[in-house]
Amino acid sequence: MTASFPAPRVGVRDEALVRPDWSTQSARPEGTLWLDRNENIDPDLAEITKGVLRGLDARALYTYPDLGGLYAKLARTLGTGGVDQHVLAAGSDGAIRATFEAFVSPGDVVIHTAPTFAMYSVYARMYAADARPALYETSFTGPALDTERLIHEIETASPRLVCLPNPDSPTGTVLDAATLTRVIHAAGAAGAVMLIDEAYFPFHPETAVPWVTEHPHLIVTRSFGKAWGLAGCRVGLAVAHPDMARILHKVRPMYEIGALSANVLENMLDHADAVQASVARILDGKDWFIGELRAMGYEVLSGHGNFMHVAFGEDGPAIHAALADRVLYRQDFPNSVLAGYSRFSTAPKEIMEQVAGPIRAAVEQREHKQR
Repeated sequence: MTASFPAPRVGVRDEALVRPDWSTQSARPEGTLWLDRNENIDPDLAEITKGVLRGLDARALYTYPDLGGLYAKLARTLGTGGVDQHVLAAGSDGAIRATFEAFVSPGDVVIHTAPTFAMYSVYARMYAADARPALYETSFTGPALDTERLIHEIETASPRLVCLPNPDSPTGTVLDAATLTRVIHAAGAAGAVMLIDEAYFPFHPETAVPWVTEHPHLIVTRSFGKAWGLAGCRVGLAVAHPDMARILHKVRPMYEIGALSANVLENMLDHADAVQASVARILDGKDWFIGELRAMGYEVLSGHGNFMHVAFGEDGPAIHAALADRVLYRQDFPNSVLAGYSRFSTAPKEIMEQVAGPIRAAVEQREHKQR
């Protein structure tokens, strides 16, 4: 045995860079509703994806991918620009990492919101960046971002990268087009790359994609794991100016995604209308669930993704007990602007009814005891 152990590069040496224990991850229990990870569990869309799986070419299992056809079909189907403006990746997470890989060096300032998608702070540490979180604050309408302070930070901190999910997660908040444009301009003037993550498109249908040709420093990332119901395929996309896309392609792995995932996505692109119909069913179910919860007297943050937050207050323990072994969801966000709120991924009405029922029963039991 050698006496020394090779030191990793500076960012990876960071003792604060710790990842969840991969050896203790367990499967989610069968027989429960999985509303904890903002996936699309719409049964009607699942029937379509099952059909796509049944029709797969078996060669997808034992061959490496040829992605030219998929890139061409993405450009034709999504209306997101030319083939030379797209970069496939292992989820939008993969596109985010590619952006860090291509542009962030040790000591570079990276501005990202907080709380937000966990991997921004992980990649900031991994690449030894000087992370400057733009903190959400509590307000009467839920988490709020001081955009004037954000723009001032961009103008004065000389950032290399500005990261802004829109909608953001877990807050569910968005910036309107006018404010988003100001942030993009500020990042460009500062010489920074501007990364906008649209993982929840088209649950929130507004998009910055049409702006990428005008703003070469802008990268927009998308995921097929939310609306498209393909979380298991781990496919994401970056859309950018052709010059920016060429840079991101420089740091991609030999194959951006596997042949199996590519084959599934290429076939699912023929069902874009079904995906849009699924999004409509989920948003209808979300509206119905929110209405039921508000009718029960609870404070709700509707947000702009396929999820929402509710504050059960003193009823929390009883409701969590009523939903135990039935529904997986995020019970609380301690020590954050969402403290006291529970988050539910949303689904079509017939599924959300299975969540509302036990909640309503718990409320009725509490009211009965108070009589």
